[in-house]
Amino acid sequence: MAQVPPRRRRRALAGASGGAASSAPPSARFPGVAIFLAEPRMGRSRRAFLTRLALSKGFSVLDIFSPEVTHVVMEHTSAAEAAAWQERHAASAAPGWTCPTLLDVSWFTESMAAGQPVPVEQRHHLQEVLEHGACEEVEQVRRSERYRAMKLFTQMFGVGVKTADRWYQEGLRTLDDLRTRPQRLTQQQQAGLQHHRDLAIPVQQQEAQALQRLVEAAVGQALPGATVTLTGGFRRGKLQGHDVDLLLTHPQEGREAGLLPRVLTLLQRQGLLLYQLYQRSHLGDAAHRARRSHTIDLFERSFCIFRLPLPPETAVGGAQGLWRAVRVDLVVSPISQFPFALLGWTGSKHFERELRRFSRKEKGLRLSSHALSDPEQERSFPAVSEEDIFRHLGLEYLPPEQRNA
Repeated sequence: MAQVPPRRRRRALAGASGGAASSAPPSARFPGVAIFLAEPRMGRSRRAFLTRLALSKGFSVLDIFSPEVTHVVMEHTSAAEAAAWQERHAASAAPGWTCPTLLDVSWFTESMAAGQPVPVEQRHHLQEVLEHGACEEVEQVRRSERYRAMKLFTQMFGVGVKTADRWYQEGLRTLDDLRTRPQRLTQQQQAGLQHHRDLAIPVQQQEAQALQRLVEAAVGQALPGATVTLTGGFRRGKLQGHDVDLLLTHPQEGREAGLLPRVLTLLQRQGLLLYQLYQRSHLGDAAHRARRSHTIDLFERSFCIFRLPLPPETAVGGAQGLWRAVRVDLVVSPISQFPFALLGWTGSKHFERELRRFSRKEKGLRLSSHALSDPEQERSFPAVSEEDIFRHLGLEYLPPEQRNA
């Protein structure tokens, strides 16, 4: 009898088993857990990325939904979509079969961070939201005085969680409370309070593009050949956001030095700046490099509030001279670091955190908005595009619109 090569014999045995296609690693650490990543809103690239992440942690991930599945994970899925998905699979199931609880992707990410399946809690259940329209635990928090005050304060320009918490502990609850104590506010917070009504209104995509054109005009005047790239949520395809992030550079290394102060001066002369907080570059500062966290970069930047002129057709009665305040961050990167800066400033925050965690834990590399490096070999990986960075990490390239994690 002819001997079957080992590889072919394994394939034949796998085909004869008739089981569901599975991405379970041979050494799965958690045999009682079989994850299925549902794809209504997740997308194939995102699903593939999460599958690789789970496999690297020793989880079993099934490619096909089957009775073996113990945990169904969904992301950005509405109640109607989740219910339709559940009904579709229940209709084709064997009698007596019960669909596993539908879980929000938060259970998955917490499990990945812990390196093992975390207990399923009420807040992880999509089913609770499907049945009741809301999670009572969440609603209780939202109705609390502390939550409302903290949310109001942290929405202000220049206010973080620590400051908001301190104000709450001091008995402050409203913006009027803050107006009675202007001496307690920084200049940045005073500007945020003054223009709070405008800044609380979402910025539309066309407004972000209009601001980009205004900055491009000033940049072109200050340094011909320099470029302005719209980043953040708008680069990811979002139609609105809370601010506008613009990344400046020049194709010749070093020419970007001194660009931002000149641009700010031009914008100020045009009456387009209501407020700006300039921070110089710390790229050459060894002390700052040592102190910075993995999420903070050292680029030259300015946190601004722009005076954006409104087109006549959007003004009541076609009045002229109307405008609104909009938050804009201007960031300057040398061209050698531009691909990393573009990747870092495009977001989303969760996507960036997971990508950097993957780089560190799975590849032993350090990814930042400045470089991708190997700390042990003390070398950096060159890149002229975002695609180069993904290739160095051994990952499929994800376009910006698929990074809304």
